[in-house]
Amino acid sequence: MRVDGRRAVLMSIQKTGSASTLSIVNEIRARLPRVRELLPDGASIAATGDQSVFVRGAIKGVVTEAVIAAALTALMVLLFLGSWRSTLIITISIPLSILASIIILNALGETINLMTLGGLRWRWYSRRRRDRHH
Repeated sequence: MRVDGRRAVLMSIQKTGSASTLSIVNEIRARLPRVRELLPDGASIAATGDQSVFVRGAIKGVVTEAVIAAALTALMVLLFLGSWRSTLIITISIPLSILASIIILNALGETINLMTLGGLRWRWYSRRRRDRHH
């Protein structure tokens, strides 16, 4: 294999289905300094692909969507019902339902992967659409 016209070696690391992408990437990054010490002179290590970027982006997107959804829902409840008590109940129930989902996933031995994040995001999206039309 050649990179920038120079000979190179490619090593691909793939996870199993139940492994956490973020855990694997963090472990590899923690071990890289020791591996770099063992390299011969003139050799270097460079990451060519990092799936954790997509996972972190998905987590950030879900958190952003959750905060926006909670704020807008609270605002709508306050505007239409005019009740601080109802607003507080709704504002507290959204993060609690997310926390309950994470606890249940953990109890079932599931990890929060892209499919799970996508499902949560789709659920929030469909709920927001339903609430707008009713």
